[in-house]
Amino acid sequence: MKDKIEDICHELEKEYNIEVLFAVESGSRLWRIDSKDSDYDVRFVFKRPVADYLRLHNLRDVIERKFEPDIDVVGFDIYKFFRLLLNSNPSIIEWLNSDIIYFDDGITKEFLRDFIEGNFNPIALFHHYRSMCKNNYLTYLKTCKALTYKKYLYAMRGLINAKYVVSKMAIPPIKFVETVHEITLPEDVRDKVLEIIEIKKEGCEGEYISKLYLFEKYIEEFLEMQYELPTNKMQNAGALQDFLYKKLGID
Repeated sequence: MKDKIEDICHELEKEYNIEVLFAVESGSRLWRIDSKDSDYDVRFVFKRPVADYLRLHNLRDVIERKFEPDIDVVGFDIYKFFRLLLNSNPSIIEWLNSDIIYFDDGITKEFLRDFIEGNFNPIALFHHYRSMCKNNYLTYLKTCKALTYKKYLYAMRGLINAKYVVSKMAIPPIKFVETVHEITLPEDVRDKVLEIIEIKKEGCEGEYISKLYLFEKYIEEFLEMQYELPTNKMQNAGALQDFLYKKLGID
């Protein structure tokens, strides 16, 4: 699969006149909670020739393609990626921390991973993960729409990652099971989360189920609580700007 996705990257470079800087796996495969029929969620960052950034009409900063039935590919232009990084967007940070790497220029991903490790904003990261929990809860669980193990698991992942940020003041681990074990959770909640991870891996996460009141009570308690986190304004944004100039070949 690595060779196939690397070939896809080269195909996209020719088709769109871009340079792929790195391509990684995202989503459930990355978190190690994938099922047997999970898609490959490939995410990449690209840059265009400098002249393309001077056009009167900007080119799209996102490339989305589907290859074969199970390879979903999404790429962000380097400017879009950097702006999201400045806002401590958790999905973008997960791309950088991905340990399933399909293509890498050997410089960009490593530099940006080290950069965000020392510059991420805990408040922004916390609220992103809290919103993931809240949106899944209000949209699907509280309304009883599409009650599945997968929906509960994704709501709990947002909650658990948010609690990790609060307790550790750090970026949550990529492997979700590690995060589950590294924070304080009620024993029955932890056991149920781990049980559902195994159910998902077996490919049964889409089955409709009855309400899991254990989770719903815990989610409601979490959403009602107030948390105080220190702000961390970006102290070294200039280094990111300098790196951008370097990647574009601007002195």
